[in-house]
Amino acid sequence: MSSEAGPTLAHRSVTNIRATPGPSQSTPQTPPRNAPSAFGSPSALRAEDDVVIIELGSRYVRVGFAGDSSPKVRLSCGPEEQRRAGDFRSWQNQGQRDTCAWSADHELWRHDLRDLDLGLVEDKIDRLLRDAFTKYLLIDSRPRRAGLVLDSGVPIPLLSVVLNILFNRYQTPTISLMSSSVVTGVAAGVRSALVVDMGWAETVITSTYEYREVKSTRTIRGGRFLLDELYQALQKLIQPDADGNNRVISFAECEDIMCRLIWCRPSAAKASQRQSAQLETVEEQDESETEAHHPAQPRGSAKIPLRSSAKPSTLEVPFDKLADICDASLFPPADSAATFDDNELPVHLLLYHHLLQLPVDVRAVCMSRIIFTGGCSNILGVKERIIDEVASLVDRGGWEPVTGKALDQLRSNAKIQWQGRRPRSAGLQTMPSETEDDGVVKEGAAYTVPEKDPIGVKVARRRNDTKPPVQGKLRAIHSLGPWAGGSLLCQLKVPALATIDRELWLQHGVGGASRPSEVDVKAQQRQSMGTGGPHPNFIQASSFLQSSPSFPPVESSKHPGHEPPSLAAPPTMNRTISTCTRCRAAAPRPSPPLRRGYADAKRPVFAARPIVDIKHIRQNPELYEQTCLERNYGAQAGHPRRILELHAERQQLQRDGRSLREKANLLRRQLANPATSSDDQDLRDVKLMSRDSIQEEARELKVQLSGIERRDSAAVAQIEALALELPNLTSDDTPRGSEPRLLSYINDRPGFAAVAAAEDKDNDMLWRSHVHIGSELGILDFAGAATAAGWGWYYLVGEAAQLEQALVQYALAVATRHGWTQVSPPSMVYSHIGAACGFQPRDQHGEQQVYTIAQHPDDVARGVPEMCLAGTSEIPLAGMKANTTIDAADLPLKRVAVSRCYRAEAGARGADTKGLYRVHEFTKVELFAWTDPAPDAADDVFDEILDMQTEILSSLGLYCRVLAMPSTDLGASAVRKVDMEAWFPSRRHKGDGWGEVSSASLCTDYQSRRLVTRLRGGASGQITFPWTANGTALAVPRVLAALLENGWDEESMTVTIPECLRPWMDGKDKIGLRNGRSNREGV
Repeated sequence: MSSEAGPTLAHRSVTNIRATPGPSQSTPQTPPRNAPSAFGSPSALRAEDDVVIIELGSRYVRVGFAGDSSPKVRLSCGPEEQRRAGDFRSWQNQGQRDTCAWSADHELWRHDLRDLDLGLVEDKIDRLLRDAFTKYLLIDSRPRRAGLVLDSGVPIPLLSVVLNILFNRYQTPTISLMSSSVVTGVAAGVRSALVVDMGWAETVITSTYEYREVKSTRTIRGGRFLLDELYQALQKLIQPDADGNNRVISFAECEDIMCRLIWCRPSAAKASQRQSAQLETVEEQDESETEAHHPAQPRGSAKIPLRSSAKPSTLEVPFDKLADICDASLFPPADSAATFDDNELPVHLLLYHHLLQLPVDVRAVCMSRIIFTGGCSNILGVKERIIDEVASLVDRGGWEPVTGKALDQLRSNAKIQWQGRRPRSAGLQTMPSETEDDGVVKEGAAYTVPEKDPIGVKVARRRNDTKPPVQGKLRAIHSLGPWAGGSLLCQLKVPALATIDRELWLQHGVGGASRPSEVDVKAQQRQSMGTGGPHPNFIQASSFLQSSPSFPPVESSKHPGHEPPSLAAPPTMNRTISTCTRCRAAAPRPSPPLRRGYADAKRPVFAARPIVDIKHIRQNPELYEQTCLERNYGAQAGHPRRILELHAERQQLQRDGRSLREKANLLRRQLANPATSSDDQDLRDVKLMSRDSIQEEARELKVQLSGIERRDSAAVAQIEALALELPNLTSDDTPRGSEPRLLSYINDRPGFAAVAAAEDKDNDMLWRSHVHIGSELGILDFAGAATAAGWGWYYLVGEAAQLEQALVQYALAVATRHGWTQVSPPSMVYSHIGAACGFQPRDQHGEQQVYTIAQHPDDVARGVPEMCLAGTSEIPLAGMKANTTIDAADLPLKRVAVSRCYRAEAGARGADTKGLYRVHEFTKVELFAWTDPAPDAADDVFDEILDMQTEILSSLGLYCRVLAMPSTDLGASAVRKVDMEAWFPSRRHKGDGWGEVSSASLCTDYQSRRLVTRLRGGASGQITFPWTANGTALAVPRVLAALLENGWDEESMTVTIPECLRPWMDGKDKIGLRNGRSNREGV
């Protein structure tokens, strides 16, 4: 391309005038380059600290390292970049290349996702990122944190695609989302700004105040709109009669012309002012010519060689024509904004309306910090044009959002203006002066001159020394761009707008990645609790979490002047508090709550009927009786014999019912056809009876049959109930009796000093329990929990709460690595689900084992099923597949869940269970699996659970032993159970210091039969029942207690944190006293 210009004299050349003489360099010099700041110091060479910054645009992706001032590479995915090996289309038919495809092939995505293939977008972005990482960043495949800079208006499906790529294909642990407008202001060094992003698809104007987006407006007048206008103008010059379906030049060549030659005229309103304020340009001329005869310089033009047209040619385009195209695209003339749609306003008019809609304080700050970014902002003169146009609009209309003739008449009406300026003296009294006419000085505090505050004077003096911030005038500032701002934020480790963790994304996806904004949180904090008490919903919810109290009738005890509290209200709503001592003494007191377990729960009508193998029980009553005796189920030991008796009674009832039905059939036949002849003796006896006698006997038979059917149904229900109470059979691998069998040890036995200290009964300092340690460090609070909820509850404070989350995350990471799928289960289930899982009370004293939700009597009458708090996540996990059918090809189904567990632990408190060892509520990571109904397949999953438990406890450094538990310690559902016990110095008087921290159970088809979980497609080809296995990956309170006791150092007063937990503990390796002193008083 070349521009037409007249001949230039050699001695008046600008190059010759401004050239500086000097010796020429004989040897070439390597141009200097800036070393990346990521390697500015040796401490920054660690690969795990590298943060990759990715800026995602509609056409380009910029990638680089945090701390650099510019990205390493800017990549696009046009038709040339999408070519594969063997694609020679770029060398074939040069004239028609890229004529049919236009801008869509050069874009990564569009805001309109209706016709967009998200799978293709995912492949494009993945290819660009892979090329950037391998060819330009030169980094390996190790996971690295990423910072994603993008427009806040990016569609959620597209954002989900990008996050899926980074999390699934590049294993990025965390991604920080940063708004492009906010980081653009950061790159300019300002906290508030008005960012005008003149991008490809649209021009976006975003106002940010104190690093927060306030408002965002958009117009379609961007790069694509300008390119279309340029193409239409060029098409008229190249082929005026060309068909609109085929492009006369390619997209790439048209874009190149736009980037090189498009320019913007200055504003007409400011052109004269700029010419007078700037120096005039000296025009070069021949000295032989006089100024009087010097002709005017003609308008210039550009000669553009075209290579993508049908016939290569050279096109001459005047510069004024190019400026007209820019004006028509970005600054179309219009009398008012009503002539445009909301999405096609001119850029300067959109900016003016955006400023009008901002609050006054935000507008004053943002209008002085206007930042232009985007590709179209590089057009020559466009920034000055926008600023001048907005200034002209402000001069004409001010900051009044109302426009029209009425406003103009108001401004031009001098009478109205004079009345507005006239002082309003009517009806107002002037303030008296300090002195009256007689010269007497007024005294009093109102007339005393205030004393000067020395502190205020000092603050004002220092404030005057600082330069006040610029505001209230239009001003444009320069920015390094959004990528540089994101790089700076990540290098300084400034928290991003949103940080997404990979584990949470894989669990919840885009629906669980959102969080409430600060405004929503503040609004929730400002919600009123109502008049005089808590919210009614809170009262209702708290009352339903209590046990069902029964209020016995109490005689009313009135005394003069006071009425006792009313007893007419329901028990749960009778919350009247009386301040009278005599009334409080006479008020009814609730009776002790009922004590029971899951097994007492009544199955609702919609639940599937359990399928118990009663035939096997009848065939092997001795085996089941022996199992009950071995497991100390004395009350259930007689169930097999009772089932046999009921079965015999039922058989007799069936025989009696059969004979009665046969006799009733004879009576029916006789009544229907009295003339029937038969040699049957019974029929001959019936024929001797009269018709009335036959009818009377038929009625008696019907009553007898109804009684037999009722007794038969009762026997069936009783047999089913007895069978459901029986425990599972015991495996041959389970030791009989009450003594466990030692299988192995985990980790080495602690050092001699620690063991000696623990065995020394007279030493009261070196064997501190976790209660003493936690209270000393200020991380456990049992007294406050006792005040709030009672004994058996606890508070985890500071590092203890952080350690709880670290244990949970580590256990989940181990399970996920072994292929177990995470599940977030409910904490409340139907009581019959818990009963079907085999959770039954072990004692016979009626002690409560679970927390049940109190029901209203009306709900009980209507048959509303009872609900309870889950004692372990095994219950809701098993209930996931209740009354469903599983495909054999999907086995084994392995799930891991984190939940809060609730156990009454009635009668289990004691000196050896103090602290965290036995509590009512705790966090637990549970493993649950459905396996093929074969011993080998179930044993493989069971061994996998044990391996994961061993790996977790081994990494924690706890000295543990693995025990095969005896039959007396088995639950109702387990055929085999393995416990892992850790060594607690504080329990040296109880079981030689051992305490259970984990367990695993194999349950065969006990739970699946009771929950009606079927299996289809097995080896037998029939509907069978899968086997289940479960295990505790981590019981947080007991493991936390073991870590505190085993990691305690008496000399330094610290607790060592296992190395595997430090990534979730912010790199801490020890827990010590806060601020160098004990916090026991604060706790």
